[in-house]
Amino acid sequence: EDVVPYFKTEPGLPQIHLEGNRLVLTCLAEGSWPLEFKWMHNDRELTTYTSEYKYIIPSLQRLDAGFYRCVVRNRMGALLQRRSEVQVAYMGNFMDTDQRKTVSQ
Repeated sequence: EDVVPYFKTEPGLPQIHLEGNRLVLTCLAEGSWPLEFKWMHNDRELTTYTSEYKYIIPSLQRLDAGFYRCVVRNRMGALLQRRSEVQVAYMGNFMDTDQRKTVSQ
């Protein structure tokens, strides 16, 4: 029996990742095979439909921040995942204020 695609998990809270780190997004879906996936970033297509359920960014840049979602389809139809927010933190955020303190004896 044919089953339309459905998601096993939906995105939760925003994910915060450090600039330069590797990001792996996964689209965990079920349904009748073959399933095909495509990825969107801020509602712009990143990929066409393929059998690849992961989207990998080897080295995160600030431009990569935003909302990601996957679309899954099979012969029964297509389904949009809820948007997942990715925030990119960079070292300027974490300048240690202690560096500015001087110690007087």
